[in-house]
Amino acid sequence: MKHINIKKLAGLTAAATMLLSTTAAMAKTADSALVQGGALNLRETASLSAKVLGQFPTGTLVEIVEHGETWHKVEVGGKSGYMMAKFLNTAEKELTAVVRTNTGIGLNLREEPSMSGSIITSVKNGGSVTVLQKGTVWSRVSVDGTEGFMSTAFLRFGSSTGSGSTSSTGKIAVVTNPKETQVLNLRQSPSLDAKVLDYYYNGTEVTILKAGSTWHKVQVEDGKIGYMMAKFLKVTEGTAEVKPFQARLINVNGGSYVNFRKGASLSSGVIARLPVGSAVTVIEHGTDWCKVDVDGTVGYISTWFMNW
Repeated sequence: MKHINIKKLAGLTAAATMLLSTTAAMAKTADSALVQGGALNLRETASLSAKVLGQFPTGTLVEIVEHGETWHKVEVGGKSGYMMAKFLNTAEKELTAVVRTNTGIGLNLREEPSMSGSIITSVKNGGSVTVLQKGTVWSRVSVDGTEGFMSTAFLRFGSSTGSGSTSSTGKIAVVTNPKETQVLNLRQSPSLDAKVLDYYYNGTEVTILKAGSTWHKVQVEDGKIGYMMAKFLKVTEGTAEVKPFQARLINVNGGSYVNFRKGASLSSGVIARLPVGSAVTVIEHGTDWCKVDVDGTVGYISTWFMNW
């Protein structure tokens, strides 16, 4: 299939819903980027103190009107304003999504953004794909280097304005080193230069919190959380409960607080605004949202605004 540069393509435009129509059109050409790292503020001017015109979740497509070193002037959702450049994903960076279907069969990768488009391959429920461009009905993605289109409705991105349900279970994987005498390091971050938190022999079970092509974020049997190289983990068919653990709040948008909500949705009521750096207990871990306990009160915080 012909490769399309994200900087030469605008958003995918829906002609109808996924289930009622088989057609979708590509919009006009423009410089574009995808929001990454959680809900990103659109501001009236290029300043953190400027009025917030709206918030847009990971995966949202924006059109860049003017490029800047720190801020880009953009158009998104019919509004014009400024977003921080470091939180806008360009073609040189990867954004992933997880396939979430209600049939258990998987999701088809098609040659064209249409139900009549030829099927290239399919990805099982829970599998990850690289998102090149998110659209309302169809998204352009890459699966093992092959580009095509998938229904956006069955792709789970980061923070979302939808129901954003959480899950306390994750896929189980087993440490599988090439030799029985070898150990697999659990690292603080996804890098061979990162601090080693512990090491584990073959047969150790871990729960995958976030899957990646090179690194998986995992929780080990002993409750420790960190990163392990994916190629040394064998994923099984089972799932496991994620044990409660401590996390500290961060704000990728540069704010000084994070919203603690009643439900797993950006439209849910705010229980409190918690200062960045606050410690919370994560009792259920989800791709988009985590169910947390804050001084005896249970609620939800976006997964993107927590660090552990």
